[in-house]
Amino acid sequence: MSEPFEDETPETDDDAVERHTTGHPRIDEALSRLDGLDDLEITQHPEEFDAIHRVLRESLASAGRDGDPPDAP
Repeated sequence: MSEPFEDETPETDDDAVERHTTGHPRIDEALSRLDGLDDLEITQHPEEFDAIHRVLRESLASAGRDGDPPDAP
């Protein structure tokens, strides 16, 4: 018999998640929309996921075409 699943997420006093920024405003805004999912009806989640996915997909497709050279390691 397997062990019951234990949540390894550390408990915090608030539900806020510290999200690091990417430096790309469209991507950062899309990712921050994930934080707002709890405020939406569950029936709105697929539409919101699609919108977020669209921004991320478009950003990836245009990566390197914005004229800004990538940062050197």
